[in-house]
Amino acid sequence: MRNFLINMAEVHHQLGMISHDEFWERVEVALWLSDDAEVSSDPRGSLGEWADPEEESHEDVGESDSMISKISDGNGGSSKNDENWMEFLCLGVWVFTKSDPDSYPSVPHGHHKSQNRKWPKLNPYTGRVFIAKHQEDTSSRLSKKQMKLVWQDEKFKSFCREMVVWYQEQFPYFEFSVRRPLRMPRW
Repeated sequence: MRNFLINMAEVHHQLGMISHDEFWERVEVALWLSDDAEVSSDPRGSLGEWADPEEESHEDVGESDSMISKISDGNGGSSKNDENWMEFLCLGVWVFTKSDPDSYPSVPHGHHKSQNRKWPKLNPYTGRVFIAKHQEDTSSRLSKKQMKLVWQDEKFKSFCREMVVWYQEQFPYFEFSVRRPLRMPRW
């Protein structure tokens, strides 16, 4: 889990999808979630916020609950006609859609209970929930337990890899809000 999260943070940073600050936050979250617990306190509690790493959020999930379930894909049963369209339900309330062109707050990100709801949105890499752009609802953050359950799911990790590739293929010239550090200069 730790290596996957750090690798995804590196890929996102190299592609210019996240800032340097978010890169380091994701690394710290990955270390916090790791079994050897290199970071003991919740790194999301910066900016003067108090965060209890074991405190559960509003969406309580038991060990036996299914983490990721495929709702539908491009083979019918959906209002979407795109064969690349795929939807997953995470923690029973967060809907992740493969063909989501929106990159905020992350690629991919979850929509609360329905892909058609604009807010709130979940950044699965940090567990932060946003009720509007740059407005986090700290009371809805995923707990350490919930994040571990999500990132132990191989289907979800595969989905995240696929989404990054899909996004780059669909929007190759999209200029993210941060500079692309590996982009070759045009002479």
